[in-house]
Amino acid sequence: MSSPHDASVKSLAVSMSGGGHRATLFVLGALMYLVDVKANAFVSSIASVSGGSITNGMVGQNLDFRQTNGDEFRSRVASPLATQIARHGTLFAPVFSKVYIAILIVVGLLVLAILIPPLVPVHWLVRYGLFLIGLTVWGWILAARGNVCASAFNSTLFSPNGRTTKLSQIKKDNLDHVICSTEFRSQEAVYFAGDFVYSYALGHGGPGELPLAKAVQASAAFPGGFPPSTLPTKDHNFTGAPSPKDGGPPYPPAEMVLTDGGVYDNMGDQWARGLAKRFGACDKLRPGRDVPDRLVVVNASARVPWIPFSRRRLPLVGELMAIVRVLDVMYIHTTNVRRQDIVASYNPLDPSKTTGLPTVLVQISQSPFKVAKFFAKFTEPAAIRAQEVLKLLGPTEDEWEKMADDNSAVGTSLSKFKPEVVARLIYQGYVVTMCNLHVFFDDFPLVPDALSIDRFRTLIK
Repeated sequence: MSSPHDASVKSLAVSMSGGGHRATLFVLGALMYLVDVKANAFVSSIASVSGGSITNGMVGQNLDFRQTNGDEFRSRVASPLATQIARHGTLFAPVFSKVYIAILIVVGLLVLAILIPPLVPVHWLVRYGLFLIGLTVWGWILAARGNVCASAFNSTLFSPNGRTTKLSQIKKDNLDHVICSTEFRSQEAVYFAGDFVYSYALGHGGPGELPLAKAVQASAAFPGGFPPSTLPTKDHNFTGAPSPKDGGPPYPPAEMVLTDGGVYDNMGDQWARGLAKRFGACDKLRPGRDVPDRLVVVNASARVPWIPFSRRRLPLVGELMAIVRVLDVMYIHTTNVRRQDIVASYNPLDPSKTTGLPTVLVQISQSPFKVAKFFAKFTEPAAIRAQEVLKLLGPTEDEWEKMADDNSAVGTSLSKFKPEVVARLIYQGYVVTMCNLHVFFDDFPLVPDALSIDRFRTLIK
């Protein structure tokens, strides 16, 4: 990298997508590369969604990312996180999570048993009344799974030495760890960081006493898996909300209703790409921050497969499933358009044609050969760097294509992964980030020692 004192380089922003533990590990590999080549000294913000927020929270809690080195990053972040996911997972690791699941199953069976006359010999009206009451109780227990997840995150990752980490404790000089969620009623992103909570619709507030695990869980509350999280607004002292006609609430809301950050922005890139406009809307965000010069988007979203739709002929059920599928298609193609916009933002063959923030996209669905092969056929400096990548990778294209396919197919889950899967995800994240950045920019070197998965297997203790 260039010298930190080089006036031509102000800052590098990083954004990290969702995707459960698949994303947690893939983005971890990307951050490991940045640390190894000392690019972390330039990073001004790390914005994250869902599974990426688990990694972001761990980094903010355990060290100063701008000041760390490879050994410290591995020992304090990479190894503990990889080991936790390989040995225990997060959501289902604590005993109380297992007890919760057992209670959910037992209560569900008891509620169903009410419908069996020999087991509950009462009048049918009483039976169905008891069933509705039981179903309500079961639903109330089911709705608590978001709080159980937050407690599991806190227990496994965000309470070192038995003390709960507060959101305010991840504040670092010249670096924002931004955890992104989506507010249901305003349909806008909410950004949680060490010294602010910000939403266009709600205005600017402070982190208060909010536990880091709560912010991470609000970012990772993917629809269907978890209900929306609610957080009281009074704890954050919001000011500067726009008027209702400009998108603000018609009355000061008592709470935020939050769901997965990926509902609004699954790659987390909108924090950095919209920062200049955000400064215009909120002066309190400006002090100590600059619009970054470059952005790295690390996208661990799974590859979109061919999905049969065999239920289309079922009355009503087929129509309801079709609505769900329509929402999926709309979401997929919205993110596709944004990825295309990111790719078009910067051409390393002719940087003078840059539009907006120069951005490099690192995708789990692609092998490190993808970008290098495209640019290697030209003659510009970027093509020479692409040829260097291909020379380093050697005759391993089929192996990397298989790895990209296998990693993309890993489920969006918060359970434990096999150690080999853990190592493989980190490995790919590291190598694809290294290769793509080397092609796009002349100050990101290749690390030949990284081309061995054994280096990443040793992270798991």
